[in-house]
Amino acid sequence: MTETVFRTDDIPTGERFEYWHDLMVNTVCPMEIKSPAAADFQAEMRIVQLGRLVVWPTSLAALKWTRSPHMIRSTDPDYYHLTLPLSGRVDIAQHDHRTVHYRRQMYIVDTYQPFECRNSGNATLGVGLEIPKDLIELPPDTVSRLLAHQISGREGIGAYLADFLTRVAESPSPRPADAVRMGGILTDLLNATLAHSLDVEEELSPAARRQSLALSVKAFIRENLGDPNLTASAVAASHHISNSYLHGMFRGEEKTVSAWIRQLRLDHIRQDLSDPSLLSLPISHIAARWGFTHYTVFCRAFRAAYGVAPRDYRHMSGGATPLTTTVDA
Repeated sequence: MTETVFRTDDIPTGERFEYWHDLMVNTVCPMEIKSPAAADFQAEMRIVQLGRLVVWPTSLAALKWTRSPHMIRSTDPDYYHLTLPLSGRVDIAQHDHRTVHYRRQMYIVDTYQPFECRNSGNATLGVGLEIPKDLIELPPDTVSRLLAHQISGREGIGAYLADFLTRVAESPSPRPADAVRMGGILTDLLNATLAHSLDVEEELSPAARRQSLALSVKAFIRENLGDPNLTASAVAASHHISNSYLHGMFRGEEKTVSAWIRQLRLDHIRQDLSDPSLLSLPISHIAARWGFTHYTVFCRAFRAAYGVAPRDYRHMSGGATPLTTTVDA
């Protein structure tokens, strides 16, 4: 698969802003674009095609861009555009709502409606996701309630979407077959995130509802790992499903629900044992804060997972061994 990279550094200084202006207008949609840094504008963008979706990892100087009703009448690509800010500040207004967004506070806009957006900072980093509207399972009137609002990429299902977008932005472009599969994953994640944010999971198709529920279950587990009472039964009860239904959701996974919880806890403990700033914290305290109330049980589980006792692992790592998680999202 071929990716496209645009850099203002490749353009003579005096022509950079005009180059970027034309690029955005012709690649995204017609907009009015202004910048206080136009004299020596700095920006970079990759365009990664994932099936019918497009991902835009971007770094750019301060900009203000506006899409007016006149521009909409001239042409509309019929897309939703989701933005994941990774640094800086982004002000966005659409559909009578204006919000300020910071790192991992996502937002979505409709290209068929006027909007105004402004970012600040010398090099605001972010990842854009362009998706055709027909791939969104929720009705437009439902999605419109979320336009320009904050969608958390720090917790819950939104964190899975933000993590996946970040990995796409940081990785080489995938092969064509992988690109289509990744586009499907992103579509499912975005549908689940929007439905969860609006509390309208019942409006999704049965397959999308199952995907949304699975993501919600995994997000709940990750957010409650420190609770010693986090068991498969507790997870099922929190989502108003039976134990058998929960176990059925994990049937295609390599681990059972309980084993998945245990491995996540062990991976976090291993990370803490490698952290120099935590060297003075007793291992038993680290184990307890990740849900292991019985130290002997924890030691046996740690040795079984990594082939070494926790104390020896801490000594060998010297506080410098990074975590390589063994559990897939």
